[in-house]
Parts: sequence; structure tokens; C-alpha cells
Amino acid sequence: MPNELDVEVTITEVLIEPLGEILRQVGSAVAETQILLDLNSIATETELAARREEFGYDLHATWYHLPEVELELKMSLSIHREEEKKEGQTVGWKPPILCVAPLNASYRNLFSYDVAGTSVLKVKMVSIPSTSPLPRE
Repeated sequence: MPNELDVEVTITEVLIEPLGEILRQVGSAVAETQILLDLNSIATETELAARREEFGYDLHATWYHLPEVELELKMSLSIHREEEKKEGQTVGWKPPILCVAPLNASYRNLFSYDVAGTSVLKVKMVSIPSTSPLPRE
């Protein structure tokens, strides 16, 4: 019989997470990627500006932009609900949480999951222009 640590490692391995957390992680990764692209362009522009006379050309950095990111997740969905306890007594239920597990070989083998029951979630993240510029000081 597996011990508690084995179960925790197994769950972590198949990446069972609340859906909101997965979407937050993807959104954060997209935002971080855009920031790194911008910082690279700023550094390049700064370097080119400092050496403009040396080069003899009016060179400018290329700016890259992630206009949209499409994500398609094939997964197993489950709803988890926990009892709310006070002093060892059940006093109600916590709100349900929608959890997902990406469909991969580990999950399929561990839980003998039938791929016919797979859910597909399609997410499209699009950048939008700022409504107003930040005030200059």
C-alpha cells in the first residue's frame, strides 16, 4: 500500500492542479516573456544609441511583441470538495474546486484513464493596448 509521500509525489508528477492556477501560470509566463523581450530591445537600443556615431548608421533595435497566445489543453477534469471542520466536527463544505490533470502517459497509466473521456480547453490570450500612458514625472 502506498504511503502518503508516494501519493503526494505521484499527484505532483501528473500535475493535478486547480484550473485557475494553471491559467495563472500560463498568463504569468506569457507576461514574463514579453517583459524579457522588451528588456532585450531596450538594451539593444541603448547600445546602438551609444555607438551610433561609431557605426555611421542610424540603427534601431527590433521590438518583438506577442500579439496573441493560443493554448489547447487536453486533460481530465475533476471537481474536489472538502469538508469544513471546526473542532473536529463537520460544519459544512468548502466551495468546490475544479481541478485538471493534463493528459499524459503518466496519468493514463497511473489511473487507467480512457482517452475518450478527455476534455479540451482552448484559451486565447490577446494583448490589448494600454488605455492611457503612465504619467511622466
